[in-house]
This record gives sequence, C-alpha cells and structure tokens, in this order.
Amino acid sequence: MALLACLKPESPADEALRRVMGADDIPAEAHGLTSSAAAALWVGKNPAMAIRLIAGWLSTREAIWWGALCQAQLVKVNAAVGPHEVLTQVVNWVREPVEHNREVLGKPGRGDSSPIGLMAQGVVLTLDNLSPLKDHPVACPAGLAHRMTGLAVLAAASRWPGRKRADCLNHFVALGVDVADGLHLWADEAMDRHAGLRLGSVTTSGTHPSGNIWEKWQ
Repeated sequence: MALLACLKPESPADEALRRVMGADDIPAEAHGLTSSAAAALWVGKNPAMAIRLIAGWLSTREAIWWGALCQAQLVKVNAAVGPHEVLTQVVNWVREPVEHNREVLGKPGRGDSSPIGLMAQGVVLTLDNLSPLKDHPVACPAGLAHRMTGLAVLAAASRWPGRKRADCLNHFVALGVDVADGLHLWADEAMDRHAGLRLGSVTTSGTHPSGNIWEKWQ
C-alpha cells in the first residue's frame, strides 16, 4: 500500500477511524465530529477509542513511530511485549522506509502475536503486493499498517506489569497527541510541520508540549 499522509484536525473522525476499523464498528458518537473534537471527547473518557483515532489520523510513518515509542516504554520496565531486536528493525524502517528495511521484518502473516510482532506486521503490510506471485498481484488494502499499530498499542498497554494499566493507556494517548503535534519524532524536522489533534492546534504547536509525560510515567 502507498504510505498514507496524516489527516487534518478538521477531517471527519470517521475518516481516521475507517483506516483502523470497519464502518459498522465506528461508534455513533463519532459521526459528525471533526478529528480534533473526537480527540477532545475521548482523551480521558475513552482512551481505547482515542488510541484508534490517533492510529488512523497520523501518517503511516508517524503512526508506526508512535507505536514503537509505546513499545519502548514497556521494554524499559521489562514487560513482555516481544523481541527487542525486532523493535529496532521497526524503528530502522521508520527512519528509512525502504524495501530492504521492510523485508528484514518478514512476510505477511508470519510474525508472532506479541505487541512488537504486531508492529512488525504493520511495517510488512506497507508493501504493494500481498501475493507471492508477481504476475498475479493482490493489492494491500490501505490502512492495514494503521490498524496493526492501533492493535499493537492497545495490546502493549495490557502488558503493563504494574497495577495502574489505565495510567499506561492514558500515557500512550498523551504521547500520540504529542506526536501529532510534531513532538518526540525520530529526528528534528523529520516530517513537515502540520496542525495536530489538540483543539486550536496550529503548525507551530510542536513548541508547546502537553506536559511531563516521560518522567511521570509510572
């Protein structure tokens, strides 16, 4: 699939969610909301749905980077989220999304089911042809990488080894909203500045962090 661009704050929330779930699964309260309004509604109230919205709203590289950051937080506390070396390979692809960096992560459907394994499959599913037969190509549906990222982030939060798993999920949401504002990227100016998901966000919003989510993590 072609890598998808990020959406706009005023884009319908349905548009972001259709990248990560079926139309019948989109909650009724999302209809008619902009993406930024839906983010404001779900942050705190429904973090699992906020995770899905962020995964769909970000560009493909931003989404997978955000997912990798979430996994890395759990690696720091020795949570069982999957092979560390595979996470490094995922990050290598984000930094340089070329065919070789994708191919080292394997083939569609052959990874493990750990959160990091789901992230790896997200990268694998950025390929254009799902079929092993070049003469009979099968197009990869747009959005699969975003769907896998959302699943991986939710699965990672469930592996938090402490008692406050809700705090872990809320941390991941805050981190995703920050990434949407251009914060915590893999390199300075890694992506063109764009308005984020916070209400009133502008293209310079990356200069206004949401808060000290790194130190107040546990």
